[in-house]
Amino acid sequence: MSFFREMFSSKEPEKITNPVESKNPLKSEHLKEGVSPIIASVATPEQIKEYPGEEKILYETEKLKDQSKNRNVDYYGDPTDLVIQNFKNRGEYSYVISPIDKLNKFSMSFRNCTGLVATGQEKETGENISFLSHEDPDHFLSNKEKKMKFQSDLKEQLEELKEKSKEGTVDVVIVGGNYFENERDYKENYMGSIKLLSDEVSHVFGFEPVVMTGPKTTSGGADNIYYDNEHRRLYIARPEVGNTTTESFVPNDIENQKKKWKGKL
Repeated sequence: MSFFREMFSSKEPEKITNPVESKNPLKSEHLKEGVSPIIASVATPEQIKEYPGEEKILYETEKLKDQSKNRNVDYYGDPTDLVIQNFKNRGEYSYVISPIDKLNKFSMSFRNCTGLVATGQEKETGENISFLSHEDPDHFLSNKEKKMKFQSDLKEQLEELKEKSKEGTVDVVIVGGNYFENERDYKENYMGSIKLLSDEVSHVFGFEPVVMTGPKTTSGGADNIYYDNEHRRLYIARPEVGNTTTESFVPNDIENQKKKWKGKL
C-alpha cells in the first residue's frame, strides 16, 4: 500500500506565473500550523484483501450502509432521490455533489469520472466538515450550458464550505480519471476536468487542489474511494499502484506528469 501527501518530490517547482500558485499545496502551505492536510493511502483491491487495514471498509458493505456515519455519493443513483437527499445533480450520468456535513463519504466506480474531496474546520465547533463530488467530464465538457451549470453548482458548494470554515483550515484534493495515450477523447476529458476543477478551487480559496493520484493510463477498471472525515484520511482502491500514475501533483505541473506517464521523464 502506498501513502501520499506525506512525502513529496524534493525537486524545485518550475517558475510560477499565477499568484494563487505561490502557496504550494503539496507542502500544505495553504494551511495554518497544526492543521492536517488530507492524507491518502492507495492500494489495489488484492492488496486490501491480503493485508486489510482501514481501507477494508471499502469492501464492508454493511458498515458502508450505516447512514448515521457514512454518506454514499452515488453517481449511479436515481436523480430524483439524490435531489431529495440534498445532493446537487443534473440527471443521469452527469454529476453528484454531496451536502457539506460531518459524515464520512464514499463513492464507487470512478472510471473516466473525476472527484473532488473538500474539507474544512467548522467555525462554531472546530470539527471537520466536508463534501465529495463525482462528475463525468464527458457531461460537463460536452456543451457550454452543461459546463456553466456544473461550475455554478460546484462554486456554490465551495463558497458554502469557505463561509462555514475557519480560515486556513480548508484542504481540497482531486481523484479519479482516465488518460489513455492513444485515445484523444479520454486525454481531453481528463485535462479539461483537471483544469476546470483547479480553476474553480483556486478562484474561491486561492490555492490549487492537489491531484492525489494521477489517472489510470494502461487499463480500464475503476477507483473506489472512502473519506474518513474526522481524521482527514482518504482511502483509494484502484487497479494498479506503485508507478508514476499514482504520484500526487499540482495541476500546474501536469505537463511534467504527462511525460512521466509516457516514461519520458
